[in-house]
Amino acid sequence: MMQTRIRRAVDDDGDALSLLSAEIQAMHAEALPWRFKPPAPDNFPPEEAIARLGLPENHFFVAEVEGSAVGYVYAAIVKRSETAGQYALEVVYVHHLYVRAAFRRRGIGRALLDAVHAVGAEHGIGRLALDVWTFNEEARAFFRGYGLTYNERLWNG
Repeated sequence: MMQTRIRRAVDDDGDALSLLSAEIQAMHAEALPWRFKPPAPDNFPPEEAIARLGLPENHFFVAEVEGSAVGYVYAAIVKRSETAGQYALEVVYVHHLYVRAAFRRRGIGRALLDAVHAVGAEHGIGRLALDVWTFNEEARAFFRGYGLTYNERLWNG
């Protein structure tokens, strides 16, 4: 059995993060071409990944199998002040979670979310939030299995 390692991303991971992000971009562009552009070098270039790594609210983890990046998660601590209509909100918002198809159903996605959940706990935040497209039933089932519930954003067309 192949050993999986989950670790915090570092600047040297910029290329891997960019390549994995391109795979997510391709999936979204295929399903929703009116919304998402096809993968291109400027979608999420390595230097942008590295810049985002440097922001204190951002947290990236990489999943490695035999030294190769096979997945990652990009999340951020989000704090919103109370308003007249809503209570204050602190969440760990998952921007990206991706595991290459050949490595799914091995607990890697769960381990990546666990790493993000642990970051939240370090900040006293227990709530995770994310968006998932309805076309992505595999992801929706995964997130439901993790114990997340969701609301829906509706679009016309």
